[in-house]
Order: sequence, then C-alpha cells, then structure tokens
Amino acid sequence: MKLSEIIASLPDNLHVGGYLDLSGTQIASLPDNLHVDGYLDLSGTQIASLPDNLHVDGYLYLRGTPCAKSRAVSGCGEFKRVIVAWNDSEDGPVIAIGCFRGTRLEARKAICEKYAGNEKEEYLSKIDEAFSKI
Repeated sequence: MKLSEIIASLPDNLHVGGYLDLSGTQIASLPDNLHVDGYLDLSGTQIASLPDNLHVDGYLYLRGTPCAKSRAVSGCGEFKRVIVAWNDSEDGPVIAIGCFRGTRLEARKAICEKYAGNEKEEYLSKIDEAFSKI
C-alpha cells in the first residue's frame, strides 16, 4: 500500500517546516491552523474548500480538486497558468501564480513589469477575478 492511499486526515495545528505534497491522497479537508513554510500541493485530492486559518508561504496547487472548480482561475499568461487567491491567516489576501506568491498589489506590479498590451490587461483581469472568489 502506498502512503498516498492511507493519508485521509491531518492533525489540527500542524506546522510543516518545508513543503507538503498531499497530491493523490484521500484527504478531503484541511485541518484548523495548518501552516506550511513551503508549497502545498493538493492536486488530485477531494479538497473542496480552504480554511480561513490556512497559512502557506509558498505556492498552492489545486489542479484537479473540487476547490479548483470554484476558486481557481485558469488560462493566465503565456503559460496559461492556474491561479488561486485565498485569505492567508497571517498575510491576509494572497495569490499564487505558478511559483509566485504575494498580495494583489505585488501580483499586479509583477505582471505590469513582465507583460504589455492585451496580455497584461488579460492577466490583470484574471488576478482581479481570482481575488473576487475569496
């Protein structure tokens, strides 16, 4: 039996000092006060919502989850990235775009520095859409 087949829950107040890869596990909800210092990969899980007290220092992967259908925005930028925004328990509203994680202002600034014209405007619109789903 693979480890991914038996992980169905995590304890409350869990602090992970690096990344947490739960992709393909049976987990269906996240514990209260989850803190992840690196990235959090939830792809292919049954996670349907993010808790208000979630803190992720890195990026957040939701591909193939029920949560992605309601929270994620796809087709962003030249690489057609999937982005998601959430209320981080420590940093407030943040967004993950690929390996970028930051506030709305930081995301908009990064996009304005990298893109121009219609591509920039489309990306900025998708950022606003992601934040509207919080």
